[in-house]
Amino acid sequence: MCLPIFAPKAHAEVEPRATSSCQQLLTRYPKSIALPNSTVYQEEKIEYWDLASVLSPSCIFTPTTPEDVAGGLKIIDRSGTPFAIRSGGHTPIAGASGTNGGVLIASDRLRNMELRTFEGQQVVRVGPGLRWIEVYEWLANQGLTVIGGRYASVGVGGFSLGGGMNYYRSIRGWAADLILNYELVDGRGNILQANKASNSKLFWALKGGSGNFGFVTRFDCAVFPLIEIYGGNLLTNANGTNALVEASASYADPIHGGSLDPLSAVNPTVQLALDTRQRSSFTNIFYNASVHATPAALENFTSIPVNAPSTVAGPRTFIGFMNETAAFPNDQRRLFRATSIKMSPQAVKLAQRVFDTEASKLRSVVNGSVTITYQYMSQACVDAAHANSNAIDLKPTDGPLIAILTAAAWSTASDDDYMLDFLTLLVNSIDSASKAAGLYYRYIFLNDAGKGQSPFPTYGQGRSLPVMQAIAKRYDPRGIFQRLASGAFKM
Repeated sequence: MCLPIFAPKAHAEVEPRATSSCQQLLTRYPKSIALPNSTVYQEEKIEYWDLASVLSPSCIFTPTTPEDVAGGLKIIDRSGTPFAIRSGGHTPIAGASGTNGGVLIASDRLRNMELRTFEGQQVVRVGPGLRWIEVYEWLANQGLTVIGGRYASVGVGGFSLGGGMNYYRSIRGWAADLILNYELVDGRGNILQANKASNSKLFWALKGGSGNFGFVTRFDCAVFPLIEIYGGNLLTNANGTNALVEASASYADPIHGGSLDPLSAVNPTVQLALDTRQRSSFTNIFYNASVHATPAALENFTSIPVNAPSTVAGPRTFIGFMNETAAFPNDQRRLFRATSIKMSPQAVKLAQRVFDTEASKLRSVVNGSVTITYQYMSQACVDAAHANSNAIDLKPTDGPLIAILTAAAWSTASDDDYMLDFLTLLVNSIDSASKAAGLYYRYIFLNDAGKGQSPFPTYGQGRSLPVMQAIAKRYDPRGIFQRLASGAFKM
């Protein structure tokens, strides 16, 4: 059984154990502990993209080495203290990477980057405290790049452990498929290397398994030469939104659609503002080639009239393109919820009709908005991911799919339950409609999943979860990453 997020425990219940752990951590790692009365604590506490995810730990531990992580986890385990692990803090679920009253282990100082050779391939070793733009910029100075996040500020850790949707997926598969080795502190406090030759079952499970197997202190990712690309951002007003939906549907066509071109990637999004009731839309355009003219796969998008200067151009630097994705401030409360549909024009139009119908019923919410995003996973993408072998284990025989992200943003805590109820209703309605039309695809993308969703039973047509559970018991026999660690999705 896959259990959803643990509810944050009350301070009164957690505090005595946490006080003991924090004192022991302070004694052993005096330069790595921040207490509530410190400036460092106040700065660290708020490092979340979603304002609702800002909680109040008893102390914040910022280890600098795997040995620090191992020692800290042993202290926490002995006292039975609840704890949380935070990489970039991008998951919009309160308690996914935070804790009320427990110990927050922040990865911020695990930031090493170095080039090495592993199994005959050049890799970059990166720590979980880095953001993807930092990795991209460091590698660009050496003429290299890596398969990582599509948005500049996303953290390395959580993104990679959820699979990792990326711009190169039709060629490479998941971002996790390009991770050749993990360094991990397991539930026994051992520092391990997991790869195809060593701890190979753990290696497989980490590709999509989130934080259920240990604390990953390093990712060794394959690198490849950096080239200039074609791409940018399009923003339309209400008048252009219908055209973007049509382009999104055409892109999914199984015979002539742009998704058949493995060099292309888009993530079209339709938005409704809940105070003005205005529709708008936007998308990133990406093409992995140094070309001047718009590739045929993307022409339906670039021909849409826009209400802001389009940044789509080529050839241009990948770093310049990525820096355009950095403007996502942490000044709102947010939620995600995910589902999937079979890739087809009919499926896109069906999902959009359901979104438009349900969103139109929402009351006015100050600074509120709801969105639907289409993330195409072509047959080439599914084939590549399957060939690399991972716990997600999408089956090529199931065909291509679209991973749908529904999202909401707002400003007032009193709207929290209302917005969660809406996203739950919306995804249920999309699923009901797609099942009735024979267009449903049973898969929940973990990086986009929401509170109460269960991604793991959808892995490998339901076959991966029992194997993952057995692997977790081997490397975490006391179950500290199930019992004590916070997290959105437990096994």
